[in-house]
Amino acid sequence: MTLKIGMIGIGWFSRKHADILTKMDGVQIQAICGTSKEKAAAMASDYEGANGYDQYVEMLDAEELDAVYIVTPPMVRGEMELELIGRGIPFLIEKPLGTEDKIPAKVSKRINESSLITSVGYHFRYSDSVQHLKENVNGHTLGMVLGKWMGEMPMVSWWRDQEKSGGQFIEQTTHIVDLLRYSSAVR
Repeated sequence: MTLKIGMIGIGWFSRKHADILTKMDGVQIQAICGTSKEKAAAMASDYEGANGYDQYVEMLDAEELDAVYIVTPPMVRGEMELELIGRGIPFLIEKPLGTEDKIPAKVSKRINESSLITSVGYHFRYSDSVQHLKENVNGHTLGMVLGKWMGEMPMVSWWRDQEKSGGQFIEQTTHIVDLLRYSSAVR
């Protein structure tokens, strides 16, 4: 059986996800939705058998997808997730879930009312070093944990606009908070 995956978003991180997925046995990028049909078709041409769309509802109507990756800026979130939940299609959504808490709370409520499998793109938790950390702190009481973000600020135009991205804490520091919670260092 081949899992047919749809991608909503055509940016750098969408391609990163698609490239990783295509290296997995039994996984196919089936459909890609972008801000224009031309851009989506251009990305789709890099993945054998993928189709390009400029409207996610049209993509969902036309394709039989087993899961969808939502890799869009946070200021356009909400309706996509609710549509996928309504259709019973599992999804991974990149963080942040939104720029404020109203939309994520609504989506979370709908997910909790369903049995749908979903995930948020906190990818650092799957690294070997974090698994090692988790094994070593489990069962211990820690007095202090320090975290630091190392890296550049993304160069997409919306990222520097707090109204559109949610700002530094929502965009990057949230990874550190996730690692603390995931590793059981903070309860």
